[in-house]
Amino acid sequence: MSTRRSTFSANHTRVRGVSALLSSALLYRCSVLLLAATMLARGLPAQARAPDRRAGRVPRDVVQALASVWNAPNTKRVRGDFSLAAGDTIRTDVAVLGGRARVAGVIAGQLVVINGDVTLVDDSRVTGAVTVVGGDVSGRDRAAVDGETRVWQAAVQYRDAGDTLIVASEPDVFSRLASWRGDANAQKTQLYLTSAHTYNRVEGLPVYAGPRFFAQNGSTRVSGELFGIFRTIDRLQWTPESRGHRVQFEMQQGRHGGALIGGRLYNEVTPVEDWQLTNSEVGLASFLFTRDYRDYWQRHGGSGHVSVFTGRGSELRGSLAQERWSSRTASTPWSLINRDEAWRANPASDDGVMHLITLSGRLDTRNDHRHPRTGWLLRADYERGDGTITAVATSTPGIRRQAVGDVTYERGLLDVRRYTRLGPSTQINVRVVAAGWLGGDALPMQRRVSVSGIDALPGFDFRQSIGETDAGTCATGDAATYARLGRPAQCDRMVLVQAEWKGDFRINLFGRRDHFGDRRWTTGGLSGDGNWVVFANGGRGWLVGDTPGAGHFPNGRLPNIGSWRSDLGGGLDFGAFGVYVAEAVSIGGLQPNVYVRLGHRF
Repeated sequence: MSTRRSTFSANHTRVRGVSALLSSALLYRCSVLLLAATMLARGLPAQARAPDRRAGRVPRDVVQALASVWNAPNTKRVRGDFSLAAGDTIRTDVAVLGGRARVAGVIAGQLVVINGDVTLVDDSRVTGAVTVVGGDVSGRDRAAVDGETRVWQAAVQYRDAGDTLIVASEPDVFSRLASWRGDANAQKTQLYLTSAHTYNRVEGLPVYAGPRFFAQNGSTRVSGELFGIFRTIDRLQWTPESRGHRVQFEMQQGRHGGALIGGRLYNEVTPVEDWQLTNSEVGLASFLFTRDYRDYWQRHGGSGHVSVFTGRGSELRGSLAQERWSSRTASTPWSLINRDEAWRANPASDDGVMHLITLSGRLDTRNDHRHPRTGWLLRADYERGDGTITAVATSTPGIRRQAVGDVTYERGLLDVRRYTRLGPSTQINVRVVAAGWLGGDALPMQRRVSVSGIDALPGFDFRQSIGETDAGTCATGDAATYARLGRPAQCDRMVLVQAEWKGDFRINLFGRRDHFGDRRWTTGGLSGDGNWVVFANGGRGWLVGDTPGAGHFPNGRLPNIGSWRSDLGGGLDFGAFGVYVAEAVSIGGLQPNVYVRLGHRF
């Protein structure tokens, strides 16, 4: 009996062992199936699922979602490059605009990158979704992303309206007549009808129309455009003066750094001294007040260019061009205010055929391109012109000795800006601009320089002639003769130094709506953010040579700083626009000038 019991017990033990083993195997398989079902329901883990890369334009609902995440009050917003170190955790949504995001830590929320790339490092984690437009995702197989990963290679356009980001679902806010988009290589052809984003007394409103082509395969991009230009001037007439063209082709290798090669054919009206005010500021002043703060001449020819660049906006470029130069006259386009006042004459330019060699460089280390607090911005241009002048523009007496015939000249421009943050809410910014003749024959009239106007010395009226030889424009003789010529820039060289002290402020007139805890007795608040600005400017222009006169200085000599013009001023900078007042201090008796700028002073 005991033996049977013993045998039965042994058999029972073996049966229980086999049963346990089968149960464990069955439980393991069920667990695997359950885990697989869970992963399918919630989305596969990072190690098993690749990003969902989508071709074509970004859908409207996705564009709206991107803007909503960026504009949410709790979102961590980053302009430019963003890096999250290993061991660090951010417990909110993260939105990166126009930069590369490198994530090695944990984001307890979703990650949105607009027009940039994402790199996920080993053991990093994003508890929400990852959405990328205008870029790509790398390292997806090494990180944990709990939500969906969506990638569109097509970029989106956006603009700032105060603290709000407005993202456009179409790549151009102007009229698009037709478009076609290709497959995953992001090919598209579009027919555009748009303006040149300016308005002036020579062209009126230039209108550009024609097809544009773009294709991308990996890091290689090819683009081209064939635009006809119609200048409205003051009457809608189909004349040679009202027609122009711009044909361009470029091939780029690399996205955040690489090389570019391209060529252009053009018949365009080009501004003189475009380093000062922006196109928008010049166009608005012309349209509203009959005030055009630029001069213009015609360029008809072709060019080829090559460049190397980095993703932060730094670039080195070289170009060769052959152009026919000719003068343009001012017309009478419509304006809103001062319509009975005559437009300033457009100064004549030197006409002829020129061969140009141009080298330009740009170095940008600013922390933010739109609202810089720290860093450097440097722009340098070199131009060598060689050709034949067939018509010489008239200048005031003693400016130059220029005759019809062959000419060779060298010209340069250097614009250096330094932004320095003193504390959480204050900064000091300094700008130095030097430009003009470097060697060879005298500069053509349209390549001469001046120090005058709202952007340079706002305490002085635009190209106001003061004294026997004006220190801002190098004008000589009486002011009436200079005005009949259109008040052209006539200096061989110029130098300008600007400094500003800025601090943050916040306007909140009525406080928060719920300040008293009872909405029945409160009204809507009026608030705004901006900077107060105090500034000083100084500079002058001069002629190079040994000719006796107040405006001439030998080559290699800088005019005495006591002869410079200077002004002081201040105002309020709201980002999108600023209101300022400036007064001349080097010359007495001039009235202060009140003016508006669209954007920062520099």
